[in-house]
Amino acid sequence: MNTRHVIELSPSGQTFEAGDELLLDAMLAQGLSVPFSCRRGACGSCKVVVAEGHYRAKPLAPGAPAPSYPLAADEMLLCQSHACGDMRLEIPGWSLDAPTLAVEAQVVSIRALSPDVIELVLLPNTPLEVRAGQYVKFCLDDGDSRCFSIANLPAQDDGRLVFHIRRVVGGHFSDILLAALDVGDRLTLEGPFGACTWQDVDASAAVLFATGTGYAGIKPILLTALARKAEVTLYWGGSRPEDFYDSAFLAWASSEFPGFHWHPVLASQGRVQEVALSHGHAWANTQVWACGNSAMIGHVRQHCLEAGLPAHRFVAEAFVPSGRSSAETPALAFDPIWEKVGPRYSLDGMLAAREHSMRALGAIASQLMVGMTTAEALEMAARQLQAMGASHTWHPTYIRFGDDTVRPPREGIDPLRRLRASDIAVVDLGPVWDGYEGDYGDTFVFGEAPLHLACKKALHEVFDETREAWKRGLTGCELYDFAESRAVSKGWRLARNLAGHRIADFPHALFECKELAALEIPPSEMAWVLEIQLCHPTEPVGGFFEDILMLDV
Repeated sequence: MNTRHVIELSPSGQTFEAGDELLLDAMLAQGLSVPFSCRRGACGSCKVVVAEGHYRAKPLAPGAPAPSYPLAADEMLLCQSHACGDMRLEIPGWSLDAPTLAVEAQVVSIRALSPDVIELVLLPNTPLEVRAGQYVKFCLDDGDSRCFSIANLPAQDDGRLVFHIRRVVGGHFSDILLAALDVGDRLTLEGPFGACTWQDVDASAAVLFATGTGYAGIKPILLTALARKAEVTLYWGGSRPEDFYDSAFLAWASSEFPGFHWHPVLASQGRVQEVALSHGHAWANTQVWACGNSAMIGHVRQHCLEAGLPAHRFVAEAFVPSGRSSAETPALAFDPIWEKVGPRYSLDGMLAAREHSMRALGAIASQLMVGMTTAEALEMAARQLQAMGASHTWHPTYIRFGDDTVRPPREGIDPLRRLRASDIAVVDLGPVWDGYEGDYGDTFVFGEAPLHLACKKALHEVFDETREAWKRGLTGCELYDFAESRAVSKGWRLARNLAGHRIADFPHALFECKELAALEIPPSEMAWVLEIQLCHPTEPVGGFFEDILMLDV
């Protein structure tokens, strides 16, 4: 007789039953939206904490490798475990209820900060977990929306959300709807969103840039930096003195925190980046955040990088006067069979996850050191992802040095292989950020070996050419045939076992797992990852690059 065990999920108290089957299979069979991905014990997506009870590990098939995901003494993987009796489990960073983005919020106060900037304070009926620098969408009755940065740290203000809203003459929200709001009125919000968030870094100083009400997105970053007694400098651009509507707070902060300095930059004095560059910051060891109009963002990034700022130390959020997300595109129409997404899917969430992943990749690549083993690199990458706020990895982190760069992800590598002074390395990340899957990988060359440099050059050319072919309406199958022909034309071999995949709100494995190379329809934007791995025909040299298929990069 198959004994059934009762498994309780903490803290919700929800229960399910499991017999001899794997715990993951039992949960899925009972309709629970449990996170999972690889089913091999390698990614950690289905990691749980065992609060009470006992389990046994899945028996290994002859010759099969043992699960490779590192676990603490009180942790197990649902895809590798059977219950031995009643249990109580905790799933870190995950709710089995479909996460809800929309919340109702009540107007607490409205006041003028300057002749054309209004402070709006809302109290949501459900507390929001907000990271410093994020924004929310205001959902309007006509189906439209507006995006505004959260200008405070809600956890320190009893959950209240503060917004700085510039009144635009004739603006549907700022000049009409906002003027009609009163204390006690209710609004519908979605979010939070955004990748321009605080992260703990090892830089010696922080430099913040803002223009206009872009300051609203920068202020929570500043508050966090002040709480950590960091060396921080703010450059705030405006057209007139009234534009610096929070100058009283900034003057107080300057007197209270010796490591903080701020500079109001009027248009007549030049651009914010010009003033900052004249002050002699040690850009190579500085972290930069910027929030404002897209032109300012572009100029600040260009000038700071030219001055020596590492690319992964630049974090930005651009906005447009309408308040829409700078990356917003027309509504996406996904195939109902092959491109299913979850209830939480949003373009903003996916774009933020992509931005987080790109920054994480840069941070990890900057810490790869000659002489480091692959095992040491993987440990470093895990620490970095955790420090940046990744809740899971939906696929294992893959790092390959030298000869191992020609191996596919699931093939074993030498964990003691060391990074040489003249070498080629691959880093492939699959982190989960705030319930959204990130996936980004690239190749890095150490030294000046011509073959290594040629590999990276051909790799990016094949990727870019294949993405352009996708814009012409090719199917997934046709895309990889095209990529193979382009690789051969450049003297390289395309590894067809890396065939692209879905991406969505985590876990996409609940919705659809078809490979891109097997897709017989044109893949939609923001639903698929294009993976390109090139290998030299005769030498053990390979390269890898992947990114989400999207029209504007």
